[in-house]
Amino acid sequence: MSSKKVSFESALKNNYIKKFDYTKFEDIKRIASGAFGTVYRANSLNLRKHVALKCLHEDELFYEKFVKELTNILAVNNHDNIINFYGISIDPSTETYYLVMQYAKDGDLRTYLRNNFNTLDWKIKIKMAKDITSGLYCIHEENIVHKDLHSKNILVHEGSLLITDLGLSQPLDTNSISMGGGMIAYTDPEYLRNQMKYKRNKASDIYSLGVLFWELSSGRPPFNNLPGLEICRMVTSSEREKPINETPKDYINIYSNAWKDDPNQRPTIKNIFDSLDNINLENIYIDSNDNQEAFINNQSQTSMDVFSEDSVSFSSSATSNWREVTEEVIENIKDHVTNQILPELANLEITGIDNSNIHENNSSI
Repeated sequence: MSSKKVSFESALKNNYIKKFDYTKFEDIKRIASGAFGTVYRANSLNLRKHVALKCLHEDELFYEKFVKELTNILAVNNHDNIINFYGISIDPSTETYYLVMQYAKDGDLRTYLRNNFNTLDWKIKIKMAKDITSGLYCIHEENIVHKDLHSKNILVHEGSLLITDLGLSQPLDTNSISMGGGMIAYTDPEYLRNQMKYKRNKASDIYSLGVLFWELSSGRPPFNNLPGLEICRMVTSSEREKPINETPKDYINIYSNAWKDDPNQRPTIKNIFDSLDNINLENIYIDSNDNQEAFINNQSQTSMDVFSEDSVSFSSSATSNWREVTEEVIENIKDHVTNQILPELANLEITGIDNSNIHENNSSI
């Protein structure tokens, strides 16, 4: 047994984690997979309900990644708006380790909004915003940065929203500069500009939260069907999606402050949590000339300036478009980001680096 596996087994034992007999899972079905791992739905005979079994792809960093995600999950476990962790299981035939987690039966937020947006009123949307904020509040209180918040990492279960995928997350006291991870449209522009030096922090999660709030108001992901390099150029140039008609102005102010270009000007998670309780639903935004254009979130102005055609997120469905990125776009983006990030963007096939959400959504597989 390797030294890494010995220390891994020791970490599991020291955390007193419940171990599930793998033979007590029935009807195991793969429901999602991504760069970091694969998720299966199974019926647990012990718990008498469906659970999600998540395994990480085995490589030289497997044990380190497994313990890291496990540590993050345990730090925030049992919160109403974070996916629940039950224990681990080992398939004896393959020696594969699984995280046994809550199964969210209503899918990810992106799919849920696409299928149900017309039935959601503003009271429901704000409740959804509060759910995400509450979960992130807990994560930040534990001094953890999620680093990968987007609408495929928010799951829906019986009317509640749950944050999942803590695999990229790390404590704030770590000195490491992480590379990669996350969807471009939700990523802190300061990180996109200087990936080699900028360490993502709580303000980076706040930026992602602001984008998620806009998505709740529109029912669609940001900058849809645009190539990643073009999205990166827009985000790092302070371009943001335009407010949606009939959105409460207080809500617009919340997400506009959250996605400010300067991380130091963004509110804390507590500020946002408190602000959501004081929204005037009757004071709404109306633009009679609305032609669905994106606007620039110019930090030196209080007004919202119209910029260019509005479109919405670089997802797996946009892969074909991604391959058709022009040299002109690549040339333009060099003015906004460091050289180190360009090869990663150019080689990225789909936006969701980790698509292993804990839900069943055949369209995302």
